[in-house]
Amino acid sequence: MSSNKRAEIERLLDESYEIESILSTWQINGFVTPQELREGQERYQSWYARATPLVSEVTRDQFKNMYEGGVFIQRIKSFLGNPIEINQFYDSTQADSPIPKWTYPFSTTFLNSFHEQRCILQAEIYSVAEAAPILSELAEAFARFPSFLQVLQSSGRSNIPAPRIEREEDLQVLVGACLRLLYDDVRPEDYVPDYGGGRSRVDFLLPAVGIVVETKMTRKTLTDKKVGEELLIDWGRYTRHPDCRGIFALVYDPDRRLVNPAGLQSDLSQDQSNPATRVIVVR
Repeated sequence: MSSNKRAEIERLLDESYEIESILSTWQINGFVTPQELREGQERYQSWYARATPLVSEVTRDQFKNMYEGGVFIQRIKSFLGNPIEINQFYDSTQADSPIPKWTYPFSTTFLNSFHEQRCILQAEIYSVAEAAPILSELAEAFARFPSFLQVLQSSGRSNIPAPRIEREEDLQVLVGACLRLLYDDVRPEDYVPDYGGGRSRVDFLLPAVGIVVETKMTRKTLTDKKVGEELLIDWGRYTRHPDCRGIFALVYDPDRRLVNPAGLQSDLSQDQSNPATRVIVVR
C-alpha cells in the first residue's frame, strides 16, 4: 500500500471518532438545530465520499450497505435523515418501555454500522501489507523455475520421462506441484462469484495466505499486449473472490515471444494496489 493511501485511511479513521462524538449528542440532548443537523450530515457525507474509493471492490458493497441500509434494516442514512424522530409506538409513561424512544436509535442504526465501516477501512491497511511479502517470496521461488525444468529435462535417466510443456495445462500441472512444496492447502480451479452472468475460475488459490495464482503460456497469438490485456481482464474477476488479497501471475515464455518482458512485469506488478499484484516472466 502506498504511504499516501495509508495516511489518508488513518486520517479518515481519526476523523470518524470526531464525527461519532458530535452525532452521539443529538439523541442525548433530545434535540438538534437545523444548522447542527446540516453540518453533521455534510461532515459524514464528506467522510463517506472520501472513504468509499479507498475500499476494495470485494468489500465496497458491504461498506455502502452500512450507509444505505434497506427496507427492513435501517442504517446510517435513516439516522441522518431524521435523528430525533420519536417512535410512534413509544410509551413515555412506561419506565421500561420495550419500544425505544427514537425511530432510528443512534446505537443500532448509526453506531453499529459506522463501526463496521471503520473495521473495513482498517482491514484495507493490513490486507495489502500482508500480501506483498508473500508475492515477493513466490516471485523469488518461481524465478528459479527454468533451472528446475532444466534439471528434470537433463537428468539422463531413461526410465524417468522428462516433463514436456506444450500447453498451458502442462504448465499448470508443474506449477501446482511446485506450490505444494510451499503450501499445504493448494486449491486448483477455485471458482469466484458470478461475474456478468457467468462463472470464472482462478488457476490456483492459496487460502492460507489469500493469494490467487494465475499461469499464462505465450504462443503465436499471445504476445506482450495480449498477455497484459488478458491478465487485467482476469484480475477484474478475481477481485470478487472473498479470499483474494493478492494475485501472482506466472508467464511462461519458452520461445521468447515477449518483446519487453521487463516492461510487462513492471507495469502490472503493484504492491500498493488492493489486491496487490505481481507478474513474473520466466523462459
